[in-house]
Amino acid sequence: MGSNAYNEYAEYRGKKDTVLMYVRKYGSDFTGLIGRHSTDREVTSYDEREDETRKRVVGDDDYPNAPFICMPRLGMIACVDSGQIKADAAMMRLHAILIFRQGVMLVVQAVTEPFDLRKAVRRFRLTEVTFEILPVNPHTKDLGLALDESRKKDHISKIIGTAHATPSNPMQLDGGFLTAVQQLQESGHSRVGFTGVTHDGKAEVRVPKPSKPRMLSSSSEETVTGENVDVRIIFPGLKTQYPFTQSHVTEIRTIARQFSELSKQAGE
Repeated sequence: MGSNAYNEYAEYRGKKDTVLMYVRKYGSDFTGLIGRHSTDREVTSYDEREDETRKRVVGDDDYPNAPFICMPRLGMIACVDSGQIKADAAMMRLHAILIFRQGVMLVVQAVTEPFDLRKAVRRFRLTEVTFEILPVNPHTKDLGLALDESRKKDHISKIIGTAHATPSNPMQLDGGFLTAVQQLQESGHSRVGFTGVTHDGKAEVRVPKPSKPRMLSSSSEETVTGENVDVRIIFPGLKTQYPFTQSHVTEIRTIARQFSELSKQAGE
């Protein structure tokens, strides 16, 4: 979707330069490039004889872009966070294009599910957990209370730390320190982020700590939504190229299903 019948592009941040290019379908999913048409740019030239610089506008047919994968059945989009165009800006440009050319309203927001460690250890092989433990009122489980009592004895206002493991022996919740952190997360007295490896070992998933703690359900099967969180999927040693291969699209869809309650319905 380039310019319309009047040779105008979709507008983003006051400039009509937004374009959607090279859409390809992979079954129900589709991929494409979100870009901007530079049209012209300003260059600086140096006059050696006069020892001065001059600026002039020249034509520029460059299209800085960011690739994306859209998974309608999951209600999710994954976008490459590139140096040319950041992922959040690319999604806003896609929003502008669909309104401008199709009259379609697309609402894009980051994943909002708090990342309960109980779910994380099932979804991925956890290699790193970052946490902040806050003061506790007495309504959490025994391990969490014991950890908080230990904190209070030494007059510690909060505990901030990082736990590490190897992909071959990932972290579990078997009644130890991390279980206590999870119990405090459940009662809303700790903030937790993690890094994990997919079970096939192809990708790394990074989820940052939320800015605020939030109480979770006593059942890990129940979804509790919270603030927007940027989930980053990293393929070590793989240079992302467009068009994506079918196997790459399938891998992203598999990871996206881990973060979507709709995946249960899609699999039925």
